[in-house]
Amino acid sequence: MNALLSALAAGAIAVTPNRRLARRLHAEFDAALAATGKRAWPTPAILPYSGWLAALWDTIRAREQAAEPRTLLSPSQAMALWQRVIEDSGAALADMRGAAALASEAWAHVHAWGAGGESWRSWRQQGDEQDPSLFAAWADSYLARTRRLGAVDVAQVADAIAAEAAIVGATSPPILIVGFTELSPQQTRLLSTLEAAGVMVQHVDSLPGRVPRVARTTAPTPRDEIAAALSWARAIAIERPQARIGIVVENLAERRDDVLALAQDILDPASILPGHSRSGAPFELSLGVRLAQVPLVAAALDLITLSDAPLTLGDAATLLRSPYLPDADASWQRHAALERRWLEQGVRTVSLADAIAAVAPYAAEIASRWTNGREVLRATHATTPREWADLWRRWLNAAGWPGSRAFDSAEFQAREAWEKLLAQFASLGAVAPRLGARTAIAAMHAMASETLFQPEGSNAPIQILGVLEGTGLDFDALWVAGMSADRWPAAPRPNPLLPIGWQRERGVPRASAQRELEYARMLTERFARAADEVVFSSATGVDDPPLSPSALVLACPQSPQLPVPETWSASMAQTATLERLADERAPPMPPASAIRGGARVIQTQSDCPFQAVARHRLGAQAWPRAGPGLAAFERGLLAHATLAAFWSTIPDRASLLALDADRLDIEIAAAVDKSIVCLPAVRWRSVPDAVRAAESRRLNRLLRAWLDIERARPPFAVAAVEARRDLVLGGIALRMRVDRIDALGDGGLAIIDYKTGALDQPAQWFDDRPRASQLGTYTLAQRAAEPRLAVRAVVHAELRTASIAASGLAADRTAWPGLMHVTAAGPFADWRTLEFWWEAHLGALAAELAAGVATVTPRLKPSPCRNCGLQALCRIDSVRFEEPEDNGAA
Repeated sequence: MNALLSALAAGAIAVTPNRRLARRLHAEFDAALAATGKRAWPTPAILPYSGWLAALWDTIRAREQAAEPRTLLSPSQAMALWQRVIEDSGAALADMRGAAALASEAWAHVHAWGAGGESWRSWRQQGDEQDPSLFAAWADSYLARTRRLGAVDVAQVADAIAAEAAIVGATSPPILIVGFTELSPQQTRLLSTLEAAGVMVQHVDSLPGRVPRVARTTAPTPRDEIAAALSWARAIAIERPQARIGIVVENLAERRDDVLALAQDILDPASILPGHSRSGAPFELSLGVRLAQVPLVAAALDLITLSDAPLTLGDAATLLRSPYLPDADASWQRHAALERRWLEQGVRTVSLADAIAAVAPYAAEIASRWTNGREVLRATHATTPREWADLWRRWLNAAGWPGSRAFDSAEFQAREAWEKLLAQFASLGAVAPRLGARTAIAAMHAMASETLFQPEGSNAPIQILGVLEGTGLDFDALWVAGMSADRWPAAPRPNPLLPIGWQRERGVPRASAQRELEYARMLTERFARAADEVVFSSATGVDDPPLSPSALVLACPQSPQLPVPETWSASMAQTATLERLADERAPPMPPASAIRGGARVIQTQSDCPFQAVARHRLGAQAWPRAGPGLAAFERGLLAHATLAAFWSTIPDRASLLALDADRLDIEIAAAVDKSIVCLPAVRWRSVPDAVRAAESRRLNRLLRAWLDIERARPPFAVAAVEARRDLVLGGIALRMRVDRIDALGDGGLAIIDYKTGALDQPAQWFDDRPRASQLGTYTLAQRAAEPRLAVRAVVHAELRTASIAASGLAADRTAWPGLMHVTAAGPFADWRTLEFWWEAHLGALAAELAAGVATVTPRLKPSPCRNCGLQALCRIDSVRFEEPEDNGAA
């Protein structure tokens, strides 16, 4: 390595297979010169292979005397050109961009592993292999278009440089090829041509000579394997703070999120704290995320999309909560409330006009900026990629992106990556001179999704790398994970657009099992000498059957299977004295305090005291869910409104019986029409017209079926619909609305409560924790309001498509024939005894709520947790999985 650094100091150019090795060599060069006492020195020429090719191409173009020098297409330009070629070919493909990516890969293989000619032309007639023939036609068209543009792409540039190597000539400094595992035929041709032109080319092994200690081990699962590797790295870093530690993960791209979470848990547990900065973390994860997933860029992309078309509700809500908008810190809670309102209204998409109207009442700056920005959009006509890029910059600036908050290092780099992406998009004009709005936005999204973003690396002692990124790097200690027989070597995956025989003959990567075996063997040998201490690991199981280590590491000495490391939270729990505090009581309510929720308050206290306090005292609400049609509570609201509308015009049973068929149809249709408007117009606009029509038919059928039951009753008159009743019970004041109160023909009242869900039968009402308590609460309230009018029947009107029925209790046989008699429902001698029972038991529940009793003790059966939606607040799910005994919440 000292010879390599000396050559760099003398002016040689080092070419590496990846950027990470280039950065490592830069750091080692700087450290070596700093150790000699120097304070300044020229930057060495250390370039990854792609950067070196671009530099050579620029050198040749600068010395070329041609009137129209050729340009080098960027990967984005080449991808756009491939996509246009495939679209113009008329191929019926579902994913044009995916096909373009596959064709681009095939094109790169043809040049990198072919003999240097246009070999694809012979594939036009490939017998049963239709895909190579299709690719050959695409390749001809693509080549013709690049020639018309006077351009070459990244796949062609090495051969183009080789053809003009004499221009580089003997004036080129020596070239050091550092850390390559293998060279493709195209790379070999280029280097040979440069040598023939007088350039000195030297191959350098980036790994120092050493006698490493190599071992292999296993772990029960892939997750345990990564956890063990991280714990091993942590121990070494604590013992030897200056050590360079590497963890190579075979399938890091697939497991990035899991690996990152484990690394934060084991190596940097403080990272879970709010506002914690990632700077100074003891590890670096090499693999980046898609640029489109970076929050700052995602906000910009959503704003650009919103400028032309509506966003989905989820995307619009995410955008409004973004910290990269004006006044973000002060408005995000209001934005969250706005999302809830949209969900309740069934909104599916949000346009720019919708967003402006929604935020205007509380976020005037955003509304004003977006309104002005909309005028910028309307006043500007863009067609070329450069015009679109300029327009988007103006729109984002007008919209207030990226806000006024101070950026950290990663955000600053993300902003730079965004500007670079805009410049790349603008350069598409060379291959796609005209783009419509939807096409331009789709292309921008695609480019952002295909671009990986990784903030500049730190000098963290622990580096977590993918296989290719770890190749060529040396460490003090290295762990290589994922060395199981089913993963290493990898399964072949030849490109489907190239003939299989051609790929195998040329040794194209992923073309055959033999090729993958040879490549994996080379990498394994390099990893085995990449550090003084090397550990290969594999998992013994994922599902079934048990997995074996790869045959390529079986010769290494085996260490015992690793124990499963303890998480930091478990370690803290074992080493710290924790205080247990049971907080099961809210502050008591002042006497006769009013509380929202009506009769449902008492039932909720019976179902679960915590839910009652949370819902009715703290105002907690479950987060709404957006469904494809109307929610169950909305359908219930419509059914209640339909019955209320009908009985507001039909005063009694005699009037019902007097209706002929035509008149009945008119009255039912009118009641349904009146009920439909109880849902706001914006809600109906969010569902298809077919849903509204189907709901009208359902309500019509429900009402008709219920009227059949009403006709069979003894004479009655409707005394009140949606009747207001108040009651002070157990120290709290309840305000209730009773669905219907009937005056019975032979005296007394019947209370009717409409139900569109499953019912508890009267025999179940009188458990220790009363069920269906609303009718009891209504009865007590009615007695308090009109003591002289006795309630003789209480009825649940079951209004479900599957069941239309009346269920309840009657004081005598004549009040409502068919209902259960009060004496059959429980230990009640008469109706008065029943009312005393309700007064005592329901009053006790009200007193509990007033006293603040808030234990998380839901009823056992039926469990109210199913429809509660407040589990994130009471955290009962955590208790269920940790408590050894049944807590009564199953």
